[in-house]
Amino acid sequence: MKLLIVGAGMQGQVLTWNLAQCDAVTEIVVADYDVARAGFVAEQVGAGKTTALEIDASDTDAVVAAAKGATLVVNAVIPEYNMSIMRACLTAGAHYLDMASGQTQSKTIDEAFLEQLTLDEEFRAARLTALLSTGMDPGVTNTFAGNAYEDLDRCFEIRIKDYSIFESPVPLQVWSQETYYTDCAQPPLLFENGAFTRVEPFDRREWYMFPHPFGLGPVICHDHEEVCTLPRLLPKRFGDKGLRYVDFKMGMPEEGIDADKAFVETGMAGKDPVTLRDGRQVRPIDVFVATLPPNPPADVLAKIALSGQITDIGVVTVDAVGEKDGKPTTIVHTIVPPDIKWVNERIPGATMVSYGTSTPASIYAELLATGKIGDTGVVAPEVLDRAVRDEFIAECGRRSMPIWRRFDTQVN
Repeated sequence: MKLLIVGAGMQGQVLTWNLAQCDAVTEIVVADYDVARAGFVAEQVGAGKTTALEIDASDTDAVVAAAKGATLVVNAVIPEYNMSIMRACLTAGAHYLDMASGQTQSKTIDEAFLEQLTLDEEFRAARLTALLSTGMDPGVTNTFAGNAYEDLDRCFEIRIKDYSIFESPVPLQVWSQETYYTDCAQPPLLFENGAFTRVEPFDRREWYMFPHPFGLGPVICHDHEEVCTLPRLLPKRFGDKGLRYVDFKMGMPEEGIDADKAFVETGMAGKDPVTLRDGRQVRPIDVFVATLPPNPPADVLAKIALSGQITDIGVVTVDAVGEKDGKPTTIVHTIVPPDIKWVNERIPGATMVSYGTSTPASIYAELLATGKIGDTGVVAPEVLDRAVRDEFIAECGRRSMPIWRRFDTQVN
């Protein structure tokens, strides 16, 4: 079985490492505009079954050619290219998988997701699957929400939180800074009182008790895919259970939240062009990203991570509030990815974020490529068959991402 991975960054590196270990996968092509980076990934973690290819992800014809004979195309580039890669899959006759709908230069996350849904009938007609949002969040979070919603008799609220602590002695980008800061600057989408609304960036700060070693931490509203998909897809798949509220909140130590808020308020996270004194137009976020130093080489990063100088840890929770057997009940799911030291003992140059995002995507990729996911059309994890979602959760645990599930039932 052949797979095509478009993108050889930190996500593509972890995807390749995981998928190269799957016995059913006999050939992997890892493609990137930086063919040297793709070559590095193929050689470092490709297990002798991976080749590198230079590609422009915006060139649908090039993706079609690269996908010839592939069962599945895994999208590991920024969301700007989601639609072109999805259309390439339709032409090539390959399944499609991504890790996020994401904000693009011209669309919000919600608008981008709805645009992807316009290809649903074409994927159904071709008997192909386009599985969206399969990373940690969105992805694992959607899976948790789907299980909890299905298990509750009534489900009124779904509250999602991602909390992380990161410190590094060297400049290190663990995620696309363009994606992160444009998301921070976008007024977050909420599903509140049964309707979609937006609030101010960094709004609704609250303190949440995360498990040890994180403890009580602040979180704020953040624009994210789950708020787009869960209210639309869950009632359609499992029936109306009274869902009236869905949010996504991002958290970190308070000084980090305040620093990001101050940066966004400067306007430098803006994606709309501004006019310079000489008449040229530039996007502020492009200027910011252009000033960022590159990440250390993989071997240097690994050495620093293994020495314990980098703190890169995180936790994700999903609280589903409703009723079970006539009693107020909350189902809480929690997952903790391995820290950066553990990751670098296995994949030099990767991070907690890249492992925690791309390993879940790899699991869903294996389930899709091996025929265990039978859905066709454009779908998200929360509406897959329960057996698939349960197998995915079990496999997360086997790949060193422990999961806890707790029922809190109010007794009268």
